[in-house]
Amino acid sequence: MKTKFSVILSACLLSSSFLYAKADDEITRLQKQLAQIQKEIEQLKKEKEAQAKQNEEVRAELDDLSDRADANEFQAALSKVKFGLEFSTAVSNTNFKLPAQSYSANNKWMMELHLNMNADINDKTKFYGRLSMAKNWSQMGWGTTPLDLDAGRNTRTSGPVLYVDRAYLDYYITPNLIATIGRQPGTDGPGSNLRNNALRQSTYPALAINALGDAAVLTYKPESLQDYKVAMRAAYGKTYQWDEEGKVRDWMSDQKDADANLYYAAVEGQLPIEGMGDNLLLLNVAYISDFSLPIDAGNLNAAIGGAGVKNLGDATIANIHFENYKAFGTNFNWFTSLGYYNGSNANTSWLPNVPQLANGLKFNEEDGYAVHVGGRYDFTQALKVGYEFFWGSRYWYTMSRPSINDPLNIRMTRGTAHDVYVIYQLDRYQFLRLSYTNIQNKWGNRGIPLMGAKKEKSRADNIMLMYNVKF
Repeated sequence: MKTKFSVILSACLLSSSFLYAKADDEITRLQKQLAQIQKEIEQLKKEKEAQAKQNEEVRAELDDLSDRADANEFQAALSKVKFGLEFSTAVSNTNFKLPAQSYSANNKWMMELHLNMNADINDKTKFYGRLSMAKNWSQMGWGTTPLDLDAGRNTRTSGPVLYVDRAYLDYYITPNLIATIGRQPGTDGPGSNLRNNALRQSTYPALAINALGDAAVLTYKPESLQDYKVAMRAAYGKTYQWDEEGKVRDWMSDQKDADANLYYAAVEGQLPIEGMGDNLLLLNVAYISDFSLPIDAGNLNAAIGGAGVKNLGDATIANIHFENYKAFGTNFNWFTSLGYYNGSNANTSWLPNVPQLANGLKFNEEDGYAVHVGGRYDFTQALKVGYEFFWGSRYWYTMSRPSINDPLNIRMTRGTAHDVYVIYQLDRYQFLRLSYTNIQNKWGNRGIPLMGAKKEKSRADNIMLMYNVKF
């Protein structure tokens, strides 16, 4: 019995040892498996960290690419706008001989800067702009109370102020029908080109409109007449008056005293004369309603309701302009411009009750006429010599204001004016101009469309040297 029990006990012990050995093996296997899992986890962590780092690098690259794309987009948009600069500076001596006094203004300096812009927005829309600044270091004009249509370029009181000379959009409704809106190219127009040594700078002839203004314009170019460069225009706009110390009233005031309405129509084209060379014939008429200007009547200010902008009435300006370049194959260039002016519907509501004073301040309801002709012969590409003659009748008046190229405003002369100039082209971009201008007025109140025009002689002689660069 004892032997049987011993056998059974031995068998149990052997079985138990076997089970323990087997358990140890399983534990060892599990430990190895756990170690492998931990190793794999560590590897996954490393791979995750590497992936995160790679993701950061990719994100940084994407951000860099995005920045580059934005920069390229910005540069592409900016490159649509093309810029150009024009700078002029001049020194002059002027002698004045007036009825009451004679005086000289010597060593007087002026400068002017233009920043030109244009952009093709798309196939149908184009933008043009010019920012300008004019500065004179002296009194350059005939008197101290001008009525020039100025808005920034007054040669009497100008300062270093940047202003918008032009800013307008052309929208091509069709290839032959164009709508234009904005600040018009109303300065340095045909009639200025030869003396300014420039191509056409404005839509409007200088003898008719040489001032700043905003307008909506419709231009039609008949396809059947494009061999003759025919264009027909109709426009409505607002003109700008002399604005010193806020004398032009704001929109809160009576609109009839605040600004003027301008209606304009024109037809232009080229004469089909064989061998004549490039030419332009321009017929145009402008009607100004509620023509308003600043009036300062001195001791009469109380009687007329104070100095400031007054509604004078209406005005009509008509003009025929013709110019010809390289006439008949020669180096001769010339132009002629004929002007007509008439004041009407005088507004007398602001006038004093004293009849003789009222008549003296009344708008000139008279006809005025003017002739402006000029020619320039280009001896070489560098040397150019020109001459211009101007005559204005007793009541002549037009929408013109002075500038660095015309400080005495020759187009306002009531009498005769002569101008001789020599241009020397330094290179493609810059030139010098030496000019002598003589103006002899025969009638008073030059450049003023009211107070009549009594016989009165005055004279001015100006010699000027100007330097101009444009690029």
